[in-house]
Amino acid sequence: MEHYFDLPVRYKNEDLIFRGRLHAFAYDYKFYIDINNQEIIFENDAAGSLRAVIPYNAKKLEIDQELLISIIDVLKNLHSDL
Repeated sequence: MEHYFDLPVRYKNEDLIFRGRLHAFAYDYKFYIDINNQEIIFENDAAGSLRAVIPYNAKKLEIDQELLISIIDVLKNLHSDL
């Protein structure tokens, strides 16, 4: 099951909106967030923390690590509100 959404993120004193989708399956889920026309996957690691995964076949992107952390923070806050 997939759900599409807009994700507001505050990054370097700027309000950004990223298009995303939630892919839920069995007992797990992944977020796919479009950053510069490339989907970055956000999923739980073995410890239960969110991590960003860049697909192997992805074009080379320069994505600031702070941006990824900001997105993870927003996703964690959304999850805690459920």
